[in-house]
Amino acid sequence: MEKISIPVPPYIARAFEKADISVKRKAETYINAWLNDFFSGKPANEQLFAIMKKATAEAKANGLTPEQLDELLKDES
Repeated sequence: MEKISIPVPPYIARAFEKADISVKRKAETYINAWLNDFFSGKPANEQLFAIMKKATAEAKANGLTPEQLDELLKDES
């Protein structure tokens, strides 16, 4: 990854500096996702469908059946 600098209001800079490492990483993840959406030129739903398609292909390649997925999702609720 590369780093960039973006001007922010002082209160955001202070909050970020005071935050613990897990909060900082979460903020970085959200910011990276937003920037990716902003600069990709694709609508968010189009990106989501592409991710879902990739996840489906990966699951099938690893032998996950629709029935197994349903069972896994039941366990999470």
